[in-house]
Amino acid sequence: MNRRSDPRACARFAGREGADFELIVYRGSREVAREYASCEDFSITVDLPPDEYRAIATLVERGDERPVTTTLPLEDLRIVRGAQLNIDVDFPSTSFL
Repeated sequence: MNRRSDPRACARFAGREGADFELIVYRGSREVAREYASCEDFSITVDLPPDEYRAIATLVERGDERPVTTTLPLEDLRIVRGAQLNIDVDFPSTSFL
């Protein structure tokens, strides 16, 4: 959405039913969390114990979880006790399927 935080833009690109932000978190090769948030929320929180992780982020159709965008890898995520990790994820218009 080209660095825009407009909920209406999310709906335009996502189709009739809208889209959800899907975040899948891995520790090594094991999935440890799968979280969803409404595309219009522009925010998601995942509580993880201290460790090193990787994740993938995708916008998916609400209801059937079919991808609306290409998947973005998030590598080398290090969670430290007592700290918050904030990551910005951008789905440019070219990432929409």
